[in-house]
Amino acid sequence: MLLLNQFVRTARFIGAYAAANIQAAMEYRISFWVQIFTMVANDSLWLFFWWSYFQQFPVVHGWQNTDIVVIWAVSACGFGISAGFFGNASKLASLIMNGGLDAYLGMPRNVLLHVCISASDPTAWGDIIFAVGAFLLFLHPDPLRFGLFLLLALAGGLIFTSFIVIFCSLAFFLGNTEGLAQQLLGTLITLSTYPMYIFNGAVRVLLFTVLPAGFISFIPLLLLRQFSWSLLAAMLGLHRADHVGGVRHIPARLAQI
Repeated sequence: MLLLNQFVRTARFIGAYAAANIQAAMEYRISFWVQIFTMVANDSLWLFFWWSYFQQFPVVHGWQNTDIVVIWAVSACGFGISAGFFGNASKLASLIMNGGLDAYLGMPRNVLLHVCISASDPTAWGDIIFAVGAFLLFLHPDPLRFGLFLLLALAGGLIFTSFIVIFCSLAFFLGNTEGLAQQLLGTLITLSTYPMYIFNGAVRVLLFTVLPAGFISFIPLLLLRQFSWSLLAAMLGLHRADHVGGVRHIPARLAQI
């Protein structure tokens, strides 16, 4: 019960900050909606490119146009959640270098969480709108599948946030690493939106370790294709991979995509 109450308080805290950040961005309403519309158009253009490609070549290495929709929707929604709710995480390195963390140390809330949610990127809501719209429009999911999509997108958002926090935190030891973190984040976003079949060998290992694009889009694609409780448990970190029987078959399942 104590854990549940803490979860509810934290969720309300994050929601209150998100609402405040949206209200601040809405002070310039035209700019706010233009940024959202521009991001939706940008994402839609990339999806249209892949959709056109698969109209010419309906099946490539077992991939279909709906698979592209899934990885784009999950990745875009995950990044939107990260930048929309935890938008200040990308500025963590600058805060470390400039002493900006001092303002949060005396507050009663968790310092890292407070830092991450204290700002938001308005364009992130365009990513979320695009992702949800594309998933509903092209895949026509039932409520359970749509709920799974939202859960996987949330997990992807936490991965994006954790990734940027880890590399920004290197500023404690290496100086300002904001540029490095942004470059690696851009690489992670790009890799998570490309079909898995173009990556082989050591690159695939990289995509499930240092640059965890595999957990952002490829594993969610497997789950949305064919649901597995064991794979979902491993995806959410509820069990160690070597203790979950179904996870032992991940390499074989990845070979199929």
